[in-house]
Amino acid sequence: MLVQLADTSNFSRPVAAPRSRTAREPDLRAQERALLEGIRSGDRRAQRAFYERYHRQVRGHLFRLLASEADVDDALQTVFTRAFTGLATFKGESTLKTWLYRITVNTARNSMRHDFRQSRLKRAFHWFHQSRSQRHEDSPALIHDEARRMLQQLKPKLREVFVLYHHEGLNLREIAEVVGRPISTVGDRLTRARRQLQAMVRA
Repeated sequence: MLVQLADTSNFSRPVAAPRSRTAREPDLRAQERALLEGIRSGDRRAQRAFYERYHRQVRGHLFRLLASEADVDDALQTVFTRAFTGLATFKGESTLKTWLYRITVNTARNSMRHDFRQSRLKRAFHWFHQSRSQRHEDSPALIHDEARRMLQQLKPKLREVFVLYHHEGLNLREIAEVVGRPISTVGDRLTRARRQLQAMVRA
């Protein structure tokens, strides 16, 4: 009787769902291994299958993160270029999907950093372009070259802070860590760099 009760209690456990999951997981892994082997051997059909399998998910993720369709298209191409290159050393410690999402996230971050640096740089030199274009009919390329020339006239300590902030997109705390100076010193140098550049423009 005790044995019967023990056996009966086992049937009350929800064993169906785990069996279903473990049945699917080996199949998925097997499909990924076959796809991976095909790509590594240079099979164009396997490469196309990999792209068709994941590109909608990757594009959707990029679309929610990036500013424009053009940025999404560029990032999508970068993601799969890096993926096809990296598959040669893929160790299988995660699923292909998870691994591909890591590449997607890193690519999106790089794109966002680039956009942030560009927008910050444009704001930094907006007054310069506006002032020069009002006095001269110089081309954007000539204005840009003159802006770079003026930047080189700053003392190195001022120039490095200006470049780290406006070109590289670092905040004051990060710059302070890079140059080994207090945040107050970094802020002062950035202010002085801006004032000196403005004075050069007005001269």
